[in-house]
Amino acid sequence: MSCSCHGKNGAAVDVASPFDQCTMCARKHVKNAWSKWGEFTYEEDNRDYCSAQLRDAADHLKFSHRETALKLRDLAVAIEENRDAEYGDIAASLDALRIETRELFYADHPEARARLEGLTDAD
Repeated sequence: MSCSCHGKNGAAVDVASPFDQCTMCARKHVKNAWSKWGEFTYEEDNRDYCSAQLRDAADHLKFSHRETALKLRDLAVAIEENRDAEYGDIAASLDALRIETRELFYADHPEARARLEGLTDAD
């Protein structure tokens, strides 16, 4: 599914390449992995799903945000190789990357953060 605010210029697109640099697409993939980690009863399938989503997110950031892309790739490898004990808390790492990609998105689209703040100010 293509995003409605693609790349820093915010142009809506009908088709997005997996290699297009887009913090919104990366954020979507990280949130997908974060929400599925630890799902009950089909853990191995979820591990495959989560690592694939992290690799997809890394593709969307590998040129524009290389450091974050490397963290995403490293976590995907740890999940694929079942190296949880060596890597550390996978859930905490997923959450940290969820927040990191959210901040990258807001850096590209400060108007989105302003809209959110406007919603909370209205309460």
